[in-house]
Amino acid sequence: MTYIWINPVVEQMYEEYVLDQFLKRHGLERVRCRTDWGRIVKEKYIRLITEGGETVMDARCPMACGLVKEWAEDKSSCENSGPLKVNEQMEGYSMKIADIEPILIHCAREICSRQELKDGRKIITTPCQALADMGNSLKLYNTRFFSWNSFLETLGERPEGNVPEFSPIPPGFFRELGQRTMSLTGRESIEQCVQDGSWQRVRLVEMLYCRDGCHNGDGVVTDEA
Repeated sequence: MTYIWINPVVEQMYEEYVLDQFLKRHGLERVRCRTDWGRIVKEKYIRLITEGGETVMDARCPMACGLVKEWAEDKSSCENSGPLKVNEQMEGYSMKIADIEPILIHCAREICSRQELKDGRKIITTPCQALADMGNSLKLYNTRFFSWNSFLETLGERPEGNVPEFSPIPPGFFRELGQRTMSLTGRESIEQCVQDGSWQRVRLVEMLYCRDGCHNGDGVVTDEA
């Protein structure tokens, strides 16, 4: 048996019946999480910004985290022994990238650990290649991560649907935390924030590499869309 977890962006691209029939036709059984990992991840960020004094940089998007790490390494006045780790406070700056895995990775860990699914192959779909690469680097047992586009290429077929106009988890995820936050989407706005120091005015910076959200990720957007 092959189980498949569909990420929220892909879920919005199709009518439920169309997607379910497509998956069944390819011998795939859809599974869903039992835990509200979005809520749990948000609670982890609340604890993080409450316990420390640094500005916390959102770690849900690996591409955005990469931009911040590049900036910190370029600005560092001393030689680093190696690449900055995700949970390492950046020397000379009162910021840190949260040591909190993306919601999608939390979901994948649940699917991977479920006893009733242990004997089957697990497929986790992502809205971008960066999240797929991050997931595969974890080497979860009998679990593979694919961007939706690359997964459809392996099937040789694409169901009829449309890329959603809005992200199912839109910018502003942290707006209700009761703390000063900043929401950034797109490479240019993230680079400007870290370069001009505006991150210092807030306790948490939300960062999404794709403009306006994950529905514009390279794993779901097509030339036809």
